[in-house]
Formats: sequence, structure tokens, C-alpha cells
Amino acid sequence: MTIHARVLSLCAATVALTCSLAAGAAEFDWKFYTYFASNDKPTLLHKTFAKDVSDSSQGRLHIQVFASGELPYKASDVLRAVARDQVQIGDVAFGFVAGDVPQLNALSMPFSCTSIDKFYDSAAPAMQKDINEVLGGKFKTQSIMQWVMPPQQLWLVKPIDGIEGLKGLKVRAWNREQVDMMAALGGAGVTVTPSEVIPALQRGVVDGAFTAAVPALDWKFNEVTKMGYMLNLTLAHQAMVVNQKALDGLPDDLRKLLMDKAAEWAPKYRAAMIEADLDARKQLQEKGMTLMDVSAADMETLRAATKPIGEAWAAKNGEMAARMLAGAVDACR
Repeated sequence: MTIHARVLSLCAATVALTCSLAAGAAEFDWKFYTYFASNDKPTLLHKTFAKDVSDSSQGRLHIQVFASGELPYKASDVLRAVARDQVQIGDVAFGFVAGDVPQLNALSMPFSCTSIDKFYDSAAPAMQKDINEVLGGKFKTQSIMQWVMPPQQLWLVKPIDGIEGLKGLKVRAWNREQVDMMAALGGAGVTVTPSEVIPALQRGVVDGAFTAAVPALDWKFNEVTKMGYMLNLTLAHQAMVVNQKALDGLPDDLRKLLMDKAAEWAPKYRAAMIEADLDARKQLQEKGMTLMDVSAADMETLRAATKPIGEAWAAKNGEMAARMLAGAVDACR
């Protein structure tokens, strides 16, 4: 090959490479896993966030969101999947990974925090340092955003008049504290994975289930339950968790972009969940469900019955757990 031919070949290769980069070939291709279903509202939020990051980086950092069933992970697996770099970002629910990071589960304590606004304004900033100390130390991961699902309610196949009606019922609980609460009220909490909740309600395996109004609508609870007992029990505390090595491996500008976008999107998650909660309640009622608020007297009984749950949890899980619980209660009172 002549020198002229070699120069032409090199130029052609350079043009091809330039075109490839211009076409959006990603320098970094990340997976983001959420245990929510593909059309659930949190998943749609995650997908929009990921697209914003990808677009804002001009395709250099491409993030693909995988929903429940698209990768072989359960909700309890997400933190470990991120730690192992099987996915680079995970939607981690602290209630589901309490076995791995029990001291971070303060918001699962009954009535520790039930206000989305107070969570974002006060509780989340106060918790961030402790959360990342634990995630970074044991799992080499980092939370880049905290968010919450709306308050957890109790959805029942048969209506009740008040907390006395909970005696003898079996309900789907997704953390230890909900199980303990039902036991304190004379009922029972049983573990059922998210994908099995509707079949369990249909078959009479359980008499009800704890979840927020948003997934209750997404999962069509109106077809299998008649009543929402509006306890406002807890907020489901979530974190967008990133593998530390993957994060550190990004160039400075992309790492800053990702962190800035997480900060930008936190208030969007906040507004979206508040709006979604109000809309879900409205739609569930329009579909024939009865939503009943807890009476003041029953609420006093509920708080008294569940207070020992939080106290026992804090005593068991150490100084950080006690500090996070006290801080959450103080921030959200």
C-alpha cells in the first residue's frame, strides 16, 4: 500500500470513528435496576431520569433502566447487585434490605415519619451522612438520592369499622415492623413478594396488604379489595444507590453531571409522588373502593401499641439506629 493510500485509509478510519462518536456511542453503559414493574410510576420516573442523564451527557453516559422480571433480582437483592457491580445503579428500599443494613431502616418504624414534605425538607438531609457511611463501608456503594413512596396504608378484602376489626386477620407485610404491628393488634403479618400480592388476595391467602395508594392503583387492588384503611403508617424509604467504583470511574464532568441531575430530580420525585398519591386515592374511590381514615381514638391506640417496636429496634441496632430514629421523629413531628 502506498503512503498516499495509507493516509487515505487512516483518514477514512478517523472519519468513521468521528461519525460513530457523533452517532452517540456511549463511553459508559450503565444498568439501573428497580424492583417495580415496567409501567409502575416509580419505574417511569427512573426511566425519565435516566434519559435526562443520557441526553445531557450527549450519550456519553447511557443508563438503561430494567424493571422487575427483566433481570433476575428480587427487591431484597438490589443492594448486593449494586455492590457486585452487576448493575451500576439500584432502586434500594431500606425496608426490603433491612437484613443487610438494619440500622438504616428507621423510617420503617411505625409513625416515625408520615409527611413527604417533612421527609425531604428535614429528615433526608439529616440522614444522608449516616446512610453513606454504612453503604460505603460495607457495600462500597453510595446513595445519590433519597426518595419516598407515599404513606403506607392497609388494603382489605372485607371492610372493617376500626382497629378492633384487625383481630384475626392475615395481611401481607413487607417488613418485620408491619408483622410486629399486626401481632400487637391481634392479627398476623405474612411475607408475600410484590408479584404474588394480587394472587394471594384472590386466593384468600391473606385478608389484606400493606402498600401505598400508588402501587395499590397500579396493581389494581380495586379488583381484589374493598377498603383502604388509611393508617399513614410509614413512608417507604428508598435510595438511588450507585456502585462506588463505577462512580469513581467516570470522568469528573460526567460524575458531576450525574450528581447534579440526582439533586435536580429529587424535588421532581417529591412532586410526582405527592401528585400520584392524591390521584391514586381519587381513582380508587371512583372505582368503588371505600377509603376510611383512622379515628383519633384509634390513632392514639395505634401509636401506643407500636411505640415499643421502634424502641426495641433502636436498642437492638445500636447508636446510629437510635440517632436516625430520633432524628426522623423530630424532623417529621
